[in-house]
Amino acid sequence: MRKINKKTIIIISVLLLCSISLFTCFIVFTQKEEYKEIKKQGKNEKEEYFGDIVFTYVDKSVYLENVIPTLDKFGVMNDAFTFSIKNKNSGIKKYTLSLLDDNSTIKNSDIRYEITKNDEVLGIYTLNDDGIIDISEIDGNGEIKYAIKLWLKYDSEYVVGTFRKKIAVSIENTTEAMPNEPILTKGMIPVYYDSDNNSWYKADIKNTYNSKWYDYGDRRWANAVTVDSKKRDFYESSSVGTKILIEDINSFWVWVPRFNYDVNNDEIKINFVNDDEVAFRSFTFNNQELSGFWIAKFESGVKDDILCFKTSLPKDCNNSSNKLYFVPNYAFTNRINMANLFYSMRKMEMNNNIYGFMGAGSKLNNDGTIKNDQNNIDIHMIKNSEWQALALLSDSIYGKRGNENYKDNDKLIYHNNSNYTGKSSYENNLYDYNIKIMGEGASTTGNTTGVYDTAGGKREYVMIDNDKINLFSKTSKSGFTTKVKEYYYDDDFKSDTTLQFKDRYSNDNNITNEPITRGGYKNTGNIFNVNSVSDFIDKISLESSSRATLMIVKEKENDKA
Repeated sequence: MRKINKKTIIIISVLLLCSISLFTCFIVFTQKEEYKEIKKQGKNEKEEYFGDIVFTYVDKSVYLENVIPTLDKFGVMNDAFTFSIKNKNSGIKKYTLSLLDDNSTIKNSDIRYEITKNDEVLGIYTLNDDGIIDISEIDGNGEIKYAIKLWLKYDSEYVVGTFRKKIAVSIENTTEAMPNEPILTKGMIPVYYDSDNNSWYKADIKNTYNSKWYDYGDRRWANAVTVDSKKRDFYESSSVGTKILIEDINSFWVWVPRFNYDVNNDEIKINFVNDDEVAFRSFTFNNQELSGFWIAKFESGVKDDILCFKTSLPKDCNNSSNKLYFVPNYAFTNRINMANLFYSMRKMEMNNNIYGFMGAGSKLNNDGTIKNDQNNIDIHMIKNSEWQALALLSDSIYGKRGNENYKDNDKLIYHNNSNYTGKSSYENNLYDYNIKIMGEGASTTGNTTGVYDTAGGKREYVMIDNDKINLFSKTSKSGFTTKVKEYYYDDDFKSDTTLQFKDRYSNDNNITNEPITRGGYKNTGNIFNVNSVSDFIDKISLESSSRATLMIVKEKENDKA
């Protein structure tokens, strides 16, 4: 988690002129503020100062001659325009690099470029309409060196024209804290969604602009996947930007960064915080403070080749042996009691699991611990406090409430009125999770990066020892025969004030129930949403399921029994 100062924008201009007939380029630097020329290492090097940020260039001009539309493999042989950015302050600064138009006759989409950052090639890309080539952060007292090569793409229709741009550096300062960076564990691959190609791609954990992993200020939440063992080695060793086929994915995860919150006039204000700062209670697990946690993107589902799917009989479904999948377009788990759902999710981190998580545990105990548990993760059924953290984040400017594509009642999470994961019911029609607005509206962000199925679909069990029902009693219909470890459930509902603010977007304002399930089920229409609670419990329910959360922990209890 990082903090930077109040927002200001500074533009540093560099003029790039290219005549395509000769394709001769030269750079003209426009002085905006204090400027001085110095000599370093025998080279003429110039600097421009903008408060704490220093923009430095070595080569005043770049010449490219006799250029025609070019293949990438030849374009990367061009000379590079080099420059650097230095931060003279001890605080982190967020910045954006852009090529701003200056009377070009050639469209951005006809320009290809290679960008190198601190001697590492980030990739080759087509210039976006907005001209942005990188969005990043610079550490206090840090320096970042860039090199950019540009050429006319091979299939361009241009023969003669002018490509004229200003290179702009925008410095963004804000008093708001930056969220903690996502933490991955063995088996997890960072991904981003490309709506133009309707596909998921391997993201850059460094969060570079063109392979952007997350930006919570823009409601882009970090996503990660696990994949089938047959393709796991390929994807883990592949480069950033590799397409990951949806059929190879067996679980999706979304990062919820550590935060605390305030409620003012029914508005939720999220404050991202460090590990050593006070946070909402879901970020403490087994007496350990968490930077954040992962939540399954979709409700649990099963493959259509198992008996439970084919028969829907309790004898085939109500056990902890069926493998769970957290991906779109899978049949929801059903005909399974709460206890077996809990144990199924605990088994996800045991030895030889299908997800690729490091697991040495050989036996699952009734209290939820695992014999020889030596990995750095803990996977369990979602607790009520963890669900509430998700609801709070969704109901803030960082979630769907802050998404300008949705207004008034459309701030609701669209319902899943189906028997399959990742669906959206909007105006009596059913849409897949990745359909613009109508499908994406079923997520907690209103885009594909959020968490789905939190309204409709199935009621979702959350782990809380309900005073009315007594989750672990012999008379309970939960299926538990003994208490599980205290860190796997919440037991202080009455002190949980997060459920006491007005349920703004629901017709059901009765929030005095002590929850066992959240989110409602498909036949409840608009009565339930991500904020809603109910005390429904059934021994074996057709209308109840759940989802998993994943914690990255430092130490784990290793039960040798």
